[in-house]
Formats: sequence, C-alpha cells, structure tokens
Amino acid sequence: MNLLEREQKEFRELTSSEEARRIINSIKIRPALKTLPLEHANGHILAEDIFSSIDVPAFDRSVKDGFAVQAQDIYKATEIDPVTLKIIGSIAAGSVSNIVLAPGKLMEIATGAPIPEGADAVVMVEHTTVEDGNILVRRAVHINENIMRTGADIMKGERVLRKNVRIGPREIGVLASIGISTVKVKELNVGIISTGDELVQPGLKLNTGKIYDANSYAVAVSVEECGANPIIYGIVKDDERAMSEVIDRALKECNMVLTSGSTSAGVGDVMYKIIAEKGRTLLHGISIKPGKPVVIGIVGNIPLIGLPGNPTAALSIFNEFIAPLIYHSLETTSPFKTKVQAVLGTGIKSEGRKELYPVGLVRGRVYPADKTSGAITTLAEADGIIEIKEETEYLEPGKTIDVTLFGNITPIDLMFVGGQCPAIDLLEDLTGMNFRVISMGSSRGLSAMADSIADVAGINVAGPKEYNLEAIRSMGIHNAVLVKGYRREQGLIVHPESNIKNLEDLPGKKLANRNRGSGTRALLDKLLEELAIKKSITKAELVKIIPGYNSGLKTHRAVCEAIISEKAEVGFGIRPFAETMGLKFIPITVEDFDFLINREIMDISQVKSLLATLRSPDFAKELPPGIITYERTGEIIDSI
Repeated sequence: MNLLEREQKEFRELTSSEEARRIINSIKIRPALKTLPLEHANGHILAEDIFSSIDVPAFDRSVKDGFAVQAQDIYKATEIDPVTLKIIGSIAAGSVSNIVLAPGKLMEIATGAPIPEGADAVVMVEHTTVEDGNILVRRAVHINENIMRTGADIMKGERVLRKNVRIGPREIGVLASIGISTVKVKELNVGIISTGDELVQPGLKLNTGKIYDANSYAVAVSVEECGANPIIYGIVKDDERAMSEVIDRALKECNMVLTSGSTSAGVGDVMYKIIAEKGRTLLHGISIKPGKPVVIGIVGNIPLIGLPGNPTAALSIFNEFIAPLIYHSLETTSPFKTKVQAVLGTGIKSEGRKELYPVGLVRGRVYPADKTSGAITTLAEADGIIEIKEETEYLEPGKTIDVTLFGNITPIDLMFVGGQCPAIDLLEDLTGMNFRVISMGSSRGLSAMADSIADVAGINVAGPKEYNLEAIRSMGIHNAVLVKGYRREQGLIVHPESNIKNLEDLPGKKLANRNRGSGTRALLDKLLEELAIKKSITKAELVKIIPGYNSGLKTHRAVCEAIISEKAEVGFGIRPFAETMGLKFIPITVEDFDFLINREIMDISQVKSLLATLRSPDFAKELPPGIITYERTGEIIDSI
C-alpha cells in the first residue's frame, strides 16, 4: 500500500468538529483526591468547601493608633473645649490587658491591639494632646469607631472558599489566615509524550534534519493552566514497540495520556495502530484547520489522545477540545484574560495618590472590593485591580476603565448586599451561579440599591403595616422591584440550661445585640418598644437595664458565638444558627425576608434563574429549620 492509499484509507471520513466535541465531551475522567501542604497548593483545584473554624479577627481590635475610650465620655469633646481623661495604661499589638476600662479613663492602644473590656471606641492619637499627665481629647467618637469587631472580616463557620475554585495567591492568603496548613485538592495526572525520530530535547545540540521538542513543554503548561498535573515522559522514537512501552507506563500512572506526532497515515505514524490494539478508537481525524490528524481512543477507562506533531496544530486542538474536557472533569472553568475593559458601576474616590485599587467584576461592571485596610479577604473578594493616577480625585460611575485581572477569575453572576441569611447560600448552590454576598444589614442593602450598586438587596425591615415596603418607599427607591422571599423565625438565643423564657426576662441579662441598620436589630427594637409600653415605661428606660444593648454584632453567627463564649447571656436572631451551634432557640415572632431587585436586570437569565429557584420545590424542601416558603414566595411587587 503506497502513501496515498494509506492516507485515503485512514482519512476517508473526517469527523466534524461538532461531532468530535460531542465524542470528547462524552469521555468521563474521575480525578483523584490528594492532600497538599498549603505552600504546594497553588494552581490546584479545591476538592471541598472551606469553612472557617475561627473568627478573623479573633478579637475586637483597633484599626488606628490612639486611645481606647468609652464614647459617652467624650461626646461633647471639641477642639475648643476638649475633654480631659486619665490614662491608666497602654496596649501594644500582640499583647492583652486585664484592665477593665472605667468611665472617665482611657488607655493608649496600638493598631491591631485588642480592645480592652469596657471600651467601645478608639479616638485617634492626632485628635488628642497630653497635658499634666492627662489626655485632652479634642474630638468626639461614636460607638465602634476605629474598631474592627470580632469576625468582621471572616466569621467562624462562614464558607470562605467554594469547592472547585482554583487555588491562587488570594485563596492561599485566606486559607492561611484561618489557620489551615493542608488542603484537599483534585489531582488529574496527564501524561505527555512527544514522538518522532526528528525530535531533540531543548538544550542539546541540533543536527541537520532535527527539530527541538516544543510540544512537551507547551502542552504541559497548557495542562497546568487547566488545573491538572502534567507528567512529561520525554521523547520516544518512531518505533512501535518503544512507543507501546512508554504508553503502557503512562496509562498506569495517569488519568489521561496525550501524545504528539505519529497520528497521520504516513510512514512511521503508528499511534492509530497502538490505540486500536490496546483499546478502541473513538475518532481518527477532525475536519478542522489546523489539526486534522488527531486520533482519540480509550484504553481501559483512560483516554489516549494523539495530537498533531505540528506545535501550532497541537495547541489549537488542545485549546479547542482537550482543555474543555479537563475543565469539565475538574468541574472548573477556563481562566480569563489578564486585562479587560469594564464600566464603573459606582463612583470611586481617590486618596490623592497613585493607587492599585481592588475591584470586583459583576457582568462587566466594576465595583470596589476594598473593605478596610485591616481586612484579609479584600483580595479574596476582588477580581482584579484598577490603576488610579495621582491627579485623579474621583472616578465617575459609567466610566469605561481597564481592569487588570488576578487570573483564574470565576465570573460573578449577581451581587447581593443586605441582611445575612443561610438561604442565600442555598440559592447560590441550587442555581449553580456565583454570588458575591456582602452581608452588611438591611439598611446597607437599601442604600446599595438606591445607589444602583447592588443587583439584589436582601431586606427584613419591619414596618407599621407591612414588611419592607414602607422602608423602600421612605428611601424613595424607584429603580427596583420587591420580590417576596420567605419567612424566618426570630427569637431569643440562649444556653440550653438558661432560665430565660421570653423578652420580659431580658432586664439584667447581658445581651448580644445586632448592629444598627440590620433588620434583626430593628425588629428587636420594635418588640422592646411594645414591651416598654406594657410595663408603662419608655423604651429608653427599658434598654438602660439591659446590659449589652448597645453592642453591635454584624451577624447571627456572631451573636451565637458571644453566647457560647459567655460574653453574653442572651441574643436575638434566627433559628438555623442557634440550632447549628448547639444553643437553645426560643421563638418570639416570624418575619419576612424579601429581595429588592434592580429593575433594569429583571429580564436577564441570572435573575430568571434566581426567581425560578426561589419558587421551586427543591428550595422549599432544603431550607434549614426556622425558614419556610409560603404562598407569596416569588411574588413580584412592582408598585413601590
């Protein structure tokens, strides 16, 4: 048989690219699981969800150099009429003080140092002066000013990384910040074999008629970019027996084997024969340029794929067909470009100096990702950076701007701002979308929607007549529609052995209260106001006899942690967190947790998927105890 006859025989029916893609996508590869030290995990695919076992920070800490004070002591302080306080000690970063700060006193405190008991704010050192051994405070502060509260960055029990994320520098930083030293990853080994008598390893002398082996290295890097582990077996001569032996070794050690060269019907091209002898051929030749000579088979349950010998053709076929197979097998997605153009979704103020400003990307719109200078997860929530020049004071919303991506970025489908709720995590899981969730309380959700920053605001604001509608109308929000969500039990959270039974037992009991602006805090205030009327006293008089009323914990989980650690005797929050953390839940009332959705995006696929999932039986069935759907779930109220 001459060369022409052989080529006609082997390539008489080329497979279309669509059919080739269907065949390749039908191949099933199951990666192994492997535990790696954190320092070796970069580039790998995370095999499980990661939940934090600690709060970050693990204690209330100062974010400024200055003095820890009780805010009520200096509320009248001004430059002209300063307040004089006695200094009773100092706290350096990394140290702990046993001193309880009393009224009229203050303590020097360094950035990062723990807040002493009794203090509820930090006044910056530049707003003070020293006189006769005392400190003159020349500016008032509010409660919690210049303090990063326990768990403000990461809450204990919070899911900080999702399964199937590609681990990079940001993820390594987050894992290290919560004390994780080893991580379970997916391991998909891909054997790489270059064939051909003409090939020479780079670095060796190149004689006439020879070429350097580029494919081993180019394909290996491509495999690594996909999140798999390349294993290079080197160059094999055009000898069927030698090829067979190396391929057998690779098949035993790898989840997939890629060869390059020896795939056509020419003299010395024997890969199609080896595949036919060892297993079964799925296709030989794809109707695509470049890259026609491709052979794909299965040996046992291991894919054996022969790529063209031409480097350009080999990489073209890899990127078009093999990379998607690896991504699918690892349940991950392709990395993005390094730089994209996007539109600012909100204005950004500059500090008057050149900045590399972390930002998040949501469907082509840019939003700030900076929490505070003390936040560890800033980069974990950022998709890239924008460069702000010294002369720029303000970047206007709507401006097109270049974003340099960190690489391996998973696109964000919807941005949620507002109240914290575990049902949002469930919606994310059931929709298969990626949400950026910023749990900052209902009031911040309403503000974000008013400013057109949020896609969705989760809100639970009790009104005189109906949940949420009155709050929306009072803020004059007209760019959104209200979607009724679900109902949540709100109640008291106590130790199992506590004798607290109802709200009337709160006086004299130390309370772990939520932050101002949260719907839960507002609901408790409404209930306390009703209790005060019942007791024929004012609400102000009532809260004075409830220690800890002025505390401001950012999440339901933080409330539970305060009770477990005995920093408080009672909290107010929702049932799921209480029961998950082994605490007793005393139901008091039921509230509506609804979603305010930007009117402009109601017709996009992501919102349609969200609404369909919200109304689905699966969502109702999988909700945690204390959260239920009802007849109005998914109802759209457009007349706000």
